[in-house]
Amino acid sequence: MDRIQARLLIPGSGDPVPDGVVVLDGQRISYAGPAAAAPDTPGATSHDAAAVLPGLWDCHGHFLGSRVFDLAKLPLEPLALRAARSARDLRAALDAGITSVREVGGLGIDLARVVREGTLDGPAIYPAGAILSTTGGHADLHSYPLAWMEDFAIRDGALRLADGADGCMRAVREQLRRNAKVIKICASGGVLSEVDHPVHQQFTNTELRDRGGGRAGRARGRRALPRQAGNHRRA
Repeated sequence: MDRIQARLLIPGSGDPVPDGVVVLDGQRISYAGPAAAAPDTPGATSHDAAAVLPGLWDCHGHFLGSRVFDLAKLPLEPLALRAARSARDLRAALDAGITSVREVGGLGIDLARVVREGTLDGPAIYPAGAILSTTGGHADLHSYPLAWMEDFAIRDGALRLADGADGCMRAVREQLRRNAKVIKICASGGVLSEVDHPVHQQFTNTELRDRGGGRAGRARGRRALPRQAGNHRRA
């Protein structure tokens, strides 16, 4: 049993509690509230903290294992190297207080598995699998031959080109087959786009309609900028 005395307790509902206590009984929180009303915990390990609050959500994260802000470098580094780096990133996220990540494209599907089985310490991951993009769109690496992009999509699984209603349906089903929990769609360009304009709509409205993710109980995350790209929520 552990007892945490916090100068400020933010319980997640209600007002912050000055001079708060949290009692942990194994994996269960048995008490969280004012110190004056806390139960006695003889034999518990005592900890002091400036503040205690619920774990944070990162609602837009990528576990890509890259150390440069350039997606075109992804195919130049071995997948095993980027996975090893991501193991360190899992720990860093947890140490920053992030206990859940909506991982919208990257290595999250496999990392979620190793976290669940206890092999690595990390936040709970809700992964998208591949980032879905039109040919020539936001997640296309324009400097590479198209055949290389298609091969990279098969080998790496972080980026996937999809065109036409049937092609988009196929791409979504591939992510569901891998156990994706959210589907990531690049509805427009973005700040890392090489030649496509950030505000131009890329998928057609027909392509953007539910292609199987919603019917499988999955949410869709669309990364989109305003105006021409439509009124999509950013993701």
